[in-house]
Order: sequence, then C-alpha cells, then structure tokens
Amino acid sequence: MVAIATYITFGVLAMYEHPECRKKFQLRDNVYNQMFVQEIRRFYPFTHYVGAQVKKSFTWKQYDIKKGTLVLLDIYGTNHDSRLWLNPYEFIPERFNNWTYNAFTFMPQGGGDYSKGHRCAGELVTIEVMKASLDFISNHLTYKVPKQNLNYRLSRIPTLPKSRFVMSKVKYLI
Repeated sequence: MVAIATYITFGVLAMYEHPECRKKFQLRDNVYNQMFVQEIRRFYPFTHYVGAQVKKSFTWKQYDIKKGTLVLLDIYGTNHDSRLWLNPYEFIPERFNNWTYNAFTFMPQGGGDYSKGHRCAGELVTIEVMKASLDFISNHLTYKVPKQNLNYRLSRIPTLPKSRFVMSKVKYLI
C-alpha cells in the first residue's frame, strides 16, 4: 500500500508538472494511460535502491560475489541510465509506446522475475490502482495546488515530495 500511495502522489505531481500529459490522461485512452503510469514509475522513484543478501555465490564480470554478501540494486540509476533510456531525465510517457518489457532495465519496484527475482509481486496491482485513482483525481475532482516544496530527496525511503502534495479547495464533480 505504501508503494501505491507513493506512486499516486507522484502521479498527481506529474499531472501538475506536465499539464499536457494530464489532458491526454483525461481522455481515458488505455494505451496512453498505461504509458503515463509506467513513466511515473520510471521517472519518480519509490526508492532509490533495494538491498538483498546473496543466496548462492557467483561471479559477475570477473567479480566473485560470495553467499551472504549484502548487495544493492540501484533502481534510480537504472531507471535513469542514458544507455538504457533516451533523455532519461525528461518525463516522456510515449517512450513506452511499443516498448519491449525487460525486467532488468525497468525496475521501479525491484528487478528480475516476480517468482525468482527481487521484484514486487504487487506491481501489477499497483499499476491498476494508479490508473483508477489518477482517473478519479483527474476526471472527478477540481482542486488548487498551493505554494509548497515539491522537491524530493533520494535519501528518504519511500521517496516523496518534501510537502507531500497538498491540495486545497477540493471539489467533487458530479
């Protein structure tokens, strides 16, 4: 639930920072909305890394990694690596148009296979709840965004804007 709430917060932030993307999202085009949600998960970090303890010794690129060693998976770095992503520091949902899934180059909630790797089993639920929540917020609410600190630091887990995301004068549209 923490990941879902964090990504919804970043989704509302993305709509605020990229109003042209919000307008496209409001059209309820499932293909675009899937790309938008995936870009939120790539661009805005839930966490900057995950740690794990090695279960079986192995060699990787001439490095011997022993069983029991603590290793860190750089999620933020991978999701912003210019060798993997064109213009990685720009918010571009369309980068996921005709994108081929790779469990090791797109790691918003861990990497690898769901059953064998270090990847969140709730990832698919997160995506669907994000789409439904952001649809409700963008198509059924009006609100103002007061002045606030929307910067975030990678030293906090989960990563969130300093002010979270404060809305005022929220109204439900019938």
